[in-house]
Amino acid sequence: MMDLLQFSVVPPTFNQFVSLVLLSGTLVASQPDGNPHHWDRRRRCDQIDYDPPCGACEGYGGIPYGDQNDQIHLSTCTVVANASTIHNPIKPIWGPTFTIHHYNEVLIGPKTDPFCFDTFPSNTSAGDLCYRPDSGSQVYDVREGRGLRYDLNVKTELGNTTTEVLHQGVNMWIINKFPWYAAGIHQCICTTVHSGSDPSSPTMYPVDYNWTDQMYYMGREKLGVEYLGPSLVQQILDHWAFGPHHVWSVPETGEIRRMWQPYNGLQVFQNGTNDHTVNTSLFDDVPPALCKANGATMRIGCDNDGYPTPPNKTTTAVPAMNQTHFDRVRAEKPKPRAHYRGESFQHMSQVLNGWLKSGKHTANGGTKPCSEFTAAELQQLQAILYLARDLSLNDVYLKANDNRKLRASLQDLESTWNVLNKAVAAHPTEAETLSLIQRDGHCHETVMWYVHHVSEDMKAVLREIPGLRIPLLSPAWHGKTCMQARTSAEAGGEALDAVFHRVCDAYREQVTCASCHANVAPPGHAFLQAKF
Repeated sequence: MMDLLQFSVVPPTFNQFVSLVLLSGTLVASQPDGNPHHWDRRRRCDQIDYDPPCGACEGYGGIPYGDQNDQIHLSTCTVVANASTIHNPIKPIWGPTFTIHHYNEVLIGPKTDPFCFDTFPSNTSAGDLCYRPDSGSQVYDVREGRGLRYDLNVKTELGNTTTEVLHQGVNMWIINKFPWYAAGIHQCICTTVHSGSDPSSPTMYPVDYNWTDQMYYMGREKLGVEYLGPSLVQQILDHWAFGPHHVWSVPETGEIRRMWQPYNGLQVFQNGTNDHTVNTSLFDDVPPALCKANGATMRIGCDNDGYPTPPNKTTTAVPAMNQTHFDRVRAEKPKPRAHYRGESFQHMSQVLNGWLKSGKHTANGGTKPCSEFTAAELQQLQAILYLARDLSLNDVYLKANDNRKLRASLQDLESTWNVLNKAVAAHPTEAETLSLIQRDGHCHETVMWYVHHVSEDMKAVLREIPGLRIPLLSPAWHGKTCMQARTSAEAGGEALDAVFHRVCDAYREQVTCASCHANVAPPGHAFLQAKF
């Protein structure tokens, strides 16, 4: 996506070339990061700081999917001619205007959110990285100062998301339409672009048309190009590089076909960059209406006029939604009223399910039994609710150390969920029992998030999403199963099975609603106080 050179505020001379960004990361002559993931010379070979120096058929990369050296579908490469044997090769040509109708990439950048929605490449490969496949169109017009626009289909762990990216001047707008948001729910992110994604660095304009003038010739290669068919398509291309950035172009014309930067991304232009027509109307809506007040449901970093907010200002995660007086009053009440409580865990579940079935935003088909979900489906739903949450409600719970407070960031929760999902599925004897405990715990937690972290206005919006249903609470009390498993293990002089330990510990935290919504302690109440 953001995979092109971007200039600092002052158009650079050659000595200022360090201010450029290629493939959304800083294009620099020297910023070695130590190659922390130990990628080999096929996956990474910078034009500088490598000994011996990189040459033809090195640093060509492929389609990556993880940080480990072997977590990549490498391309293929055969040397046709070394750089010294080709005289006056035609440099890659970008041009001042073009439209790319068929564009594919894998965007790489630091993992700042669990589903890689906000991935933006950096000038280092350190840390955990996102590898996000995108495809769509790209329009570039620097001659009239219109900027750069992408319209993409983005693959995420929540499903496919449609994304519009508009970069004009130093401002960038990213508009996401999430997988279940078929009712028109969008997220707009407003940001000011900085070199290397560092807010303290200079702001950056879209790429200048002649950025390829600084590339060094590496040689002529027979390269396997991705996305052109069911398998790699072999093409004879010229290989150019500057720092960690690599470009492959058609020898006869200089037309760019492929670009690779090992920690910024892979880009393939199926039909090259030779269509120099531009639909200028694509740049008319600036700032985009969805980024302005009363625009997208979720606006992040945007002021009322749709421009990025200054660094010293903050915006709510869901400013288009209003917190009602009822939301605030309920958040500040540590104990539910009598008619929201039950005489046991089972009765509590029945009482609350009755309220859910008749609720303003969940009546008439807005719920379905917990047993009709899987744990993975509930996790996906929880991710949606997390995005739709009202931050100020969680602030109330945090200040009061209320059990309703969110236990962790979504990124940490997702990591825990993934580990637990695999462990439960692989358990040799108790996979079915463990999956029931895990699922029922998620049902309780999902309902708690929906009731106590989502505003009434947002609930009305969520109700309009086709297929989105809130789970009912499972009346099954699994605390007894967990305590019996621990007692049995202790009687045999053994430690509790590690997977049981993790599943039961998670379940105990997820059903703490029983401590407030049940008038009496449920059977096995010691479970809620147990340390697994």
